[in-house]
Amino acid sequence: MKYYMLTYLLSEGYMENRGEFREDHLALADEFYKKGVLLMGGALSRPADKAVLIFRSEGENDARDFIKADPYVTNGLVESWELREWKVVVGVV
Repeated sequence: MKYYMLTYLLSEGYMENRGEFREDHLALADEFYKKGVLLMGGALSRPADKAVLIFRSEGENDARDFIKADPYVTNGLVESWELREWKVVVGVV
């Protein structure tokens, strides 16, 4: 299994505009969490300009499927994203 770090660059006004999409975003995250591929995720604070999600999977397709389905992405709350394989050397592997 490999680890992947997905970083979202959040749009200006993300905090004010996320409300109508938040329930669907969290439901999607919960679905991927229950499948065992999304380990954790959340927005950075002060400022709330980025979010980070950690995936564990055989390949990056699970993370890419999440991105394609995420209402924050499809509705413009995410300006850009970066998906990178993460070589974990300390902690749970």
